[in-house]
Amino acid sequence: MKDFSSELIAICRIFGVFEREQVCCGTVTVPQCLVLQALRDEERDINGLAELSHVTASAMTRLVDGLEKNGWVTRTRGADDRRRILVTLTESGRAEAERLHVLTERSVEAVLSKIPKNKHAQVVESVQLVREALEGARDTLKNCCG
Repeated sequence: MKDFSSELIAICRIFGVFEREQVCCGTVTVPQCLVLQALRDEERDINGLAELSHVTASAMTRLVDGLEKNGWVTRTRGADDRRRILVTLTESGRAEAERLHVLTERSVEAVLSKIPKNKHAQVVESVQLVREALEGARDTLKNCCG
């Protein structure tokens, strides 16, 4: 258990720094990077983006404020529900999202290239198991701090 804990914490710390330095490159925050890339394929509403990012709708609104100030997104009201706020990439936002996506893919390829090819499937399966366990633990421990 101690070995797993140490390794997981080390991976999280290294990945956090890696993500900031290699993907975001100081031009955007990690949360902004996540949202821009999430919007590459489709517009999303504030609540959906908040859920994806594991933050409150209020925090997501502030994050989208910054993206809008940079000219990367626009907001519109939902046609079916005027209370629903949809977020869409602008042309410059799409360019930024694509740039970040390329950097993300390049970074992942660099990491994977350090792992022997015959271990790739094993690593992917293990990472999926850890992600699923983290999601389950988060749900189980949701209110443990309060």
